[in-house]
Amino acid sequence: MDKKTLIAIGLAVATGGLGVIAIMVHHTVRKMKIKRERKQLRKYVKKYLGGNDKALELVDGLSNFEIRILFKVIEKTTKKIGEIKLPASISKKFTQALEG
Repeated sequence: MDKKTLIAIGLAVATGGLGVIAIMVHHTVRKMKIKRERKQLRKYVKKYLGGNDKALELVDGLSNFEIRILFKVIEKTTKKIGEIKLPASISKKFTQALEG
C-alpha cells in the first residue's frame, strides 16, 4: 500500500471514531437532562402537591418524551407569568400578601 491509501484509511477511521464519540456524548447528555428534569418534576410534586404518592407514581411512569413536554409547558407558563405587569398598588399588595 502506498502512503496516500494509508493516510486515507487513517483519516476515515479517525472520522468514524469521532462520529461515534459524538453520538455517545449526545445520548449521555440527553439521559442526564431527562434524569435531572424527572428529579425536578418530583420536587415540584413534593412541594406543590404535598408529596402525593399517586402523583409521584404518575411522574415515575411518564416517558422521556412526556417529561420534555411537561417541562416545555412549565417554562412557557413561567415566562408568561413573568411578562405580566400589575399596577403599582396591586403589586405592593400582592408582594405583601406573599411575604406574610
